[in-house]
Amino acid sequence: MTKINEALTAVILYSIMSYMLQLPNLYLGILISITATQINLLLPQNYKHTLLIYIPMMAFTLEYPNVTVPLMIGYTSTIFISLLSKEGCKLLYPIKNTTFTGPKNYLENDSKKDYAATTFLVVLMIITLAFSTNGMEIIDDINENADFNKYISYRDVTENNKAMNHSHYITIDAEDCRNMNITTKTENNTTTTIIRDYVG
Repeated sequence: MTKINEALTAVILYSIMSYMLQLPNLYLGILISITATQINLLLPQNYKHTLLIYIPMMAFTLEYPNVTVPLMIGYTSTIFISLLSKEGCKLLYPIKNTTFTGPKNYLENDSKKDYAATTFLVVLMIITLAFSTNGMEIIDDINENADFNKYISYRDVTENNKAMNHSHYITIDAEDCRNMNITTKTENNTTTTIIRDYVG
């Protein structure tokens, strides 16, 4: 499950970065970051998780940020998952041959903890994807309706109004030659149209 967890982590990290930095091409960036989780398969054993790989990536960041940013995020996800595994990773190789590991209760591949971590990452991925695609709309709605119950009722009323979509037809006699004020207001799912003489 290690590679699956790396891919899920890449999606989560890129979704968060995309939302925070307003990065373009969300789905293309996600695809590149998932592909970047496979970089370590092409590297020699001791170089699979070294931080030195960031140096050539950073060199191209100014010229090709749409490619190198998701590449770096995908590679970061492989390091993160490796730190939680039994084997750990050599972050400073070849400068230092130290193997860095995470907590003592590491994730062993295909264990119950590993499957639990995968389930958690799937749920977290869905949440981050939802916010990265519709985050501003959700937050704006919540800001307009600070109380959660009001937020829910506001959404219901909005959807009902969209579904009802009533048309109001007003016939005006052109020969009457009068200026009129037309006011339409909606309260409690009731729309009222008021027509008055214009007072200048």
